[in-house]
Amino acid sequence: MTVHQHLPAGTILLADSQALGCAGMVFRVDPVTGEVGQFALGGELQGATGIAIESDGNIVVSKDRSFPGTGILLRLDGRTGAQSEVTSGGKFTAPIDVAVEADGNILVADVATGGFGAVIRVNRTTGKQTVLSQGDGTGDPAVRAAGLCVAPDGSILVVEQNMIGGEDLSSRLVRVDRVSGARTTVTSGGELRSPCGVVVDSAGHILIADANAFPGFGGGVIKVDPATGAQTTVSSGGGFVAPGSIAIEADGSLLVTDSDPGGTDRFLFRVDPVTGAQKVVASGGQFKSLVGVAVVR
Repeated sequence: MTVHQHLPAGTILLADSQALGCAGMVFRVDPVTGEVGQFALGGELQGATGIAIESDGNIVVSKDRSFPGTGILLRLDGRTGAQSEVTSGGKFTAPIDVAVEADGNILVADVATGGFGAVIRVNRTTGKQTVLSQGDGTGDPAVRAAGLCVAPDGSILVVEQNMIGGEDLSSRLVRVDRVSGARTTVTSGGELRSPCGVVVDSAGHILIADANAFPGFGGGVIKVDPATGAQTTVSSGGGFVAPGSIAIEADGSLLVTDSDPGGTDRFLFRVDPVTGAQKVVASGGQFKSLVGVAVVR
């Protein structure tokens, strides 16, 4: 077992569900040079769907085995990459993303729990699962959770889309109360078609990566005013084909993964949040299906 030094602040972690002959891998990327290295591979990482970093430096990864009741939440040791199971089965059906709350508990977005998906809270120590908020099945067709993050006030932001396939004008952003689980729509429609990832910047603005926004221009990043729900374009076109997961660096730059579903191109982009300029941080044949990105603090 390789023991790493503590990962330096700013290190980028990428979850890839099919790297290394579909074994799955978590890559580490130098934020300055773009050098890509292996952090953890194989084991239960095949079918990974999301990644987040705990306050102690350990890493949690959601995994979908594509069989009802067999989703898994993994923990990777932050120094060795060793895998352990936090929880599996239970309320899980098809976990699709993961986030960590301020108190250390873990949130998992599941696309199919109860038929319309849910946000499930997991006790970080015991692995106990509690359904915090159930999808309501509204929309035509019904939309379901596709990604989530924790806002500075502790509320939970969830992007929902038509998971049957294709772009969908009923996609939306929902705010979930962390105590009651009550759901409030922040914004819907507009440029939201296949929202996949969501983060909040230091000013409280919400940033969404959408694989099919701006049809004909390869998706993009959309900024949402948390008070009014107004949508504005941050970045579109350029090198984007199907933007997926999104994270924010310490300086406010955005990191966006992009995996062309119909080709072999896989990229990690850095996006200027003001100008929308895109820069490739890392790319290459080692990437197969980038499903999550996180930044070490």
